[in-house]
Amino acid sequence: MKIWSITEALPEHIPAIAEGMREVDRREVWASHRHTPREALEYALRRSELAWTCAISDVPAFMWGVARQGNLMSVTGAPWLLGTPAIVKVRHDFLRYCPHFVDAMQSAFPRLENFVHVENRLSIRWLKHLGFTVDEEMPEVMNGEDFYLFWRGAECVSQ
Repeated sequence: MKIWSITEALPEHIPAIAEGMREVDRREVWASHRHTPREALEYALRRSELAWTCAISDVPAFMWGVARQGNLMSVTGAPWLLGTPAIVKVRHDFLRYCPHFVDAMQSAFPRLENFVHVENRLSIRWLKHLGFTVDEEMPEVMNGEDFYLFWRGAECVSQ
């Protein structure tokens, strides 16, 4: 029996995810943008051209999407995923579905890139599984925390 479902991300999904957000995701959004979990989800969803929510037993558990970087002419999208610890309950099933969503992101943006906190091991494994390059050689420092740049697609400079 399938206990999870994927739908278009909606603002009403945010409270459940923000309240139970994984500690590593909380730390990441605070270090990168000085956002609370709720602010991070609202900001990401508002900026995203594509975004989805996974609910487990009808409770929103994680949200992901892609937002355009830079100006309206930019070909670079910033993929993101924020969630609760419940993600581990469906991680193997979700991994099978992920290529479809990444392909949709890649269709909208020839280059996908963003930063991931160096301690976000689950996300780093997920990104590598999906064909992203994660630059673990040269961490970037944001607000005193180390992040790795990750990318997939067109080998162009971000705009």
